[in-house]
Amino acid sequence: MSYYYDKTPALGAGLARCVMRFILTQIKSRRGLTTFMEHRGVNGRWLKPDDPYNVRVTKLLKIMEIKAHYQDDDEFLDDWKEIGEFILHIVRNPNIIHFL
Repeated sequence: MSYYYDKTPALGAGLARCVMRFILTQIKSRRGLTTFMEHRGVNGRWLKPDDPYNVRVTKLLKIMEIKAHYQDDDEFLDDWKEIGEFILHIVRNPNIIHFL
């Protein structure tokens, strides 16, 4: 049986959920980006930051590729810098995950 038929579970509590929520919140904060992604084949249910799914890396890379096409270079690199700073903050302060 192929993994295409397996249901994608929601992310449980932890670092992965915090990072995915941060990335999806970034996507939702850009006006028109969600619609742009949906027109290029990304299902909108994968883009909900309230209940992030444990998506495959290929799907996440497709989302980031489309995001890179939508944003200009400086915007995209600023977003990556924010993601990196967020991950460093969480990794260095593991107790903060309980408050996010």
